[in-house]
Amino acid sequence: GGSGIGNRRMAVWLDAWFDPVASIHTVGSCIRLVDVTGDGDPKLLVADQNRKLRLYKGLNLVSEHALLDTPSAISAFYDDAKSQGPRVPSLAVACGQFIFVYKRLRPHYKFTLPMQQVDPTEAEVWEGLRAGSMAVSDGCEKLTSLRDSGTHVTYATIDLLAVEGAEQQQELLEELKGKPLVHSTTITCMESINRREDAPQAASCLVVGTEARQVLILDPQGFSIVAKALLPSVPAFLVVTGLLEVEYRVLCGCRDGRIYTIKNGQPLGTSIELETPPCAMCLAGKTLVVGTLDNTLHGFQIKGKRAWAQSLPSPLQALANLDGRDNSILFLASLANGEVRLYREKQLVSTLQVPGGDMAVAMRFGKYAREEGTLLLVHKSGSLGVKMLSRKSNLESATEKAGPPPEQDVPLNVPKKTKLYVEQTQREREHGCDMHRIFQKDLCKLRLQTARAYVKVLTDGQGPVSYSHNSSLKLNAQVVGLGPNFKLVLSLQNTGSKPVSGCTVLVAYDQDTYTVPQPILQIGTLVPGPDYSFDVPLVAIQDEGQTGGGKPVQLCVCGPWSSVPMISAVVHMPISEPSLD
Repeated sequence: GGSGIGNRRMAVWLDAWFDPVASIHTVGSCIRLVDVTGDGDPKLLVADQNRKLRLYKGLNLVSEHALLDTPSAISAFYDDAKSQGPRVPSLAVACGQFIFVYKRLRPHYKFTLPMQQVDPTEAEVWEGLRAGSMAVSDGCEKLTSLRDSGTHVTYATIDLLAVEGAEQQQELLEELKGKPLVHSTTITCMESINRREDAPQAASCLVVGTEARQVLILDPQGFSIVAKALLPSVPAFLVVTGLLEVEYRVLCGCRDGRIYTIKNGQPLGTSIELETPPCAMCLAGKTLVVGTLDNTLHGFQIKGKRAWAQSLPSPLQALANLDGRDNSILFLASLANGEVRLYREKQLVSTLQVPGGDMAVAMRFGKYAREEGTLLLVHKSGSLGVKMLSRKSNLESATEKAGPPPEQDVPLNVPKKTKLYVEQTQREREHGCDMHRIFQKDLCKLRLQTARAYVKVLTDGQGPVSYSHNSSLKLNAQVVGLGPNFKLVLSLQNTGSKPVSGCTVLVAYDQDTYTVPQPILQIGTLVPGPDYSFDVPLVAIQDEGQTGGGKPVQLCVCGPWSSVPMISAVVHMPISEPSLD
């Protein structure tokens, strides 16, 4: 059953069936509930990664069909052909660059994606390799640089660069000499879109995303390309809304961490930028739910405005929306810790804990085995689980109501009012405006005095960092050493726009406390911008076994045209450690 918020009155999920030895290995895009026979009873179709197409009816595996390649997505669609009897959908299975179409689970048609144009530079390199006019090492070097520059290369180039060793590359080159250089692509995701009306058995078309960064809309009659759009990145997830011949949008979650929108066949200039790449997408009502790799669920409006965000306690594995029972705004999230959570927007409705923590890698909700609300889960171990949504579960009341927390109703332990407290309260009521005005006035005075004192420290050189008042110099001084030998590190910077030359640094100190070998430094021209560093050795005078130092040292920067220092700073020296000699 279910647990969490939704089980206060009754469990949300009821156990129906569990097959621990189903041995299903698939992804979320390769599992569908389709009425393949037209009898009104949807079946479970699973395109397994072991190149098998499985059909489940109820609790039984009805049939298995071999596939020619590893599937990447499956989708059901209805064509425009009028036929006697009930409408039977066609099933499209995407494998590599091919789409295999099944009618009543019999092979009906095979569609191949159009070939891409080969890059001229790549074609020139392959022509040289086949003719023998170019060395294999030189050709591989050029193909590698071409691939690293972002050019989409052919699979022949990818295979050649993946082989290590000159002999193996030469053998592969001999095998490829007799084959033409073609640039094929691979299908990454696939969905369907209705043409004219929003009905369960309305005529529809396939929407296909490819490795060539293209999104194609295919007409089921002859599989001609109705619309084609080019994206900045490879689409990994597709969410379709609207009608093809009215108005539609295709939301594409891409590998560059952005969600691009195709409206009526044209990509929009704006996109949704995510902090991390998306790992799952679904449409819950009019909200686009996106799961990202940073364990966060995001809710966006169809036009791209962010509505909400919700953190997850574990990495997200799959998303699925709830169709029927007016629960379209609900969606399911499968987590790596074995939880399957039911959300209404960002509010948690119910939590289903899978026994043993075997996380669900693919799931689908819909009508199955004469039950309207059925959840089918494919786990990482290959097991298949079936849950039923309880007909008596009240999902509206299961959500937490927005408002103050229950702790707000707990009374605080307030002490009793004393006579002084009552008098102060009465005084504040009578003279509240005057008290506030006086406080603001004193606060402004305090800020003004603080600012004046800070400016005086900077301009008078009473600190280690000083700014000149009438020139564009900045002086910074630091003390290095524990004593009795110290070193003053001076940093002088010209912050103006013109060079300054002819300056002198004068070190003023107590001669009974310190000894400075070079108290006067001649400085060259100071160019605007860089910091100029100067070292001034300084020795603290101390009696035997006694400490010395501790008195301030003043630094003055004088110019040849002024009788007063341009800038000065005061360095507060530390107490010197006793000499170890």
